[in-house]
Amino acid sequence: MQRIRLRKASWEYDPSVTLGPPGGFGTVFLGLAEDGKEVAVKKLHISSASAGNRELVISEELEGKDMSHIIPFYDSGIDAETLDYFVIMARAEHSLQQLLNKGPISEDDTAKILTDIALALHEAKEIVHRDLKPGNVLYHEGRWKLADFGIARFVENSTSLNTLKDCLSPLYAAPEQWRFEQATKATDVYAFGCITFALLTGQPPFVSGDLRQRHLSENPPRITASARMQQLVSLCLRKNSSARPSVDSVLKQLAGITAINTTPNRVIAAAGASIAVEEAKREAEASRRQAEEEARRELAKDAMRSLDVILEMMFEAIERDAPIARRLPNKGIELGSGKLRIEIPFPILIRDAFPNAKKNIVCGALITVNQDAPYYRGRSANLWFGEFASGEFRWWEIPYFQWGGRQSDYDPFGVSQLSELQDADYAASPIMHTVQHAAMPKPIDGEYTEEFIGRWVERLASASVKRLQRPSSLPES
Repeated sequence: MQRIRLRKASWEYDPSVTLGPPGGFGTVFLGLAEDGKEVAVKKLHISSASAGNRELVISEELEGKDMSHIIPFYDSGIDAETLDYFVIMARAEHSLQQLLNKGPISEDDTAKILTDIALALHEAKEIVHRDLKPGNVLYHEGRWKLADFGIARFVENSTSLNTLKDCLSPLYAAPEQWRFEQATKATDVYAFGCITFALLTGQPPFVSGDLRQRHLSENPPRITASARMQQLVSLCLRKNSSARPSVDSVLKQLAGITAINTTPNRVIAAAGASIAVEEAKREAEASRRQAEEEARRELAKDAMRSLDVILEMMFEAIERDAPIARRLPNKGIELGSGKLRIEIPFPILIRDAFPNAKKNIVCGALITVNQDAPYYRGRSANLWFGEFASGEFRWWEIPYFQWGGRQSDYDPFGVSQLSELQDADYAASPIMHTVQHAAMPKPIDGEYTEEFIGRWVERLASASVKRLQRPSSLPES
């Protein structure tokens, strides 16, 4: 046995005897009080070296309060000898996870267990558990009680973000936890929904694959249960935390589930469950779209950074060979009468910006070279980032021309307005249209960067002495 001294008393625990498997925040060992009474000793996965506040007491908000559905806290703090953090709790008979390991539980028994859990969440008022899961629901003195209240918040206040990632319980973590946003009571309600799903089916809604993505955007499978229970699960597992029911609402719904239903009530309950399922589907789809939009924004940012690198290579090449060239504000360079500019009219585009061409274009720029000459102003082209001709994401150069001529300073030209995107879309599609590609799409990044730079540097050189010529025919070969 190993002795520890905390702020209230001395305790002993056996490092070789664990009570359940290790958890995200610590490992529980069999322990003894000074009077010989068995207790549970939880050794936290945190030391005084990483704790932000040595005096923080985990149990202080729960001590002295009449809470019949929360495992009693006896002591907590740092052991002066080992500098480790411990929490001393009452020893329970078994955990809900141990019961769940035997298989699904009937709906009636599930409702009773859930009522105990919900009463615990209600008793704790505004304290957020943050790590609600079957392993933290313990059977003690004839009812189910919650353990580890306050530990998650203590670790949040004392630990780096990387450690918190390791503390996440993936099977029961709410979408906002995967995004490392602030946990609220609604976070516990989501975990409550996962527990409900597990009790009725034998496992939580998502157990394999990319759990983060599934919790963020995938609608959970439909369970076989009464209409009222189906509705409760759907409401608790909503992706939007503000749309989940309050703990009081959960308790009222559980009371309705355990009560005897009349036939009319069962009919309306079925309708309510059906609506809840449809709303959950819509929310899951909205969450999926939000996740896709966030990923798309990040992809666009990465693309623009890579384009900046290509442009810097181009400008450096011009300055190296023609030191008289002068940089212009906002991505431009001037040499004699010629000017080469880059604009970013399309920093990000929606997924269906090219619906007829069925191309996934994420963002776009406009490159222009012009000269001070009355007979031919110059030419421009679009630089599109996306899946265009080869099925891979990269930058592409595409100029356009219009049958019958175009009232424009540039020929070939690039589009620069959202209203012109339709022309670019039609030009890339099989549909006949007056605007067409003035040349085959050309990749400009990676192994094609030098070719791209050479092409536009040559055009700037011609423009610098007013010798840039309109192509003899379009489309160009």
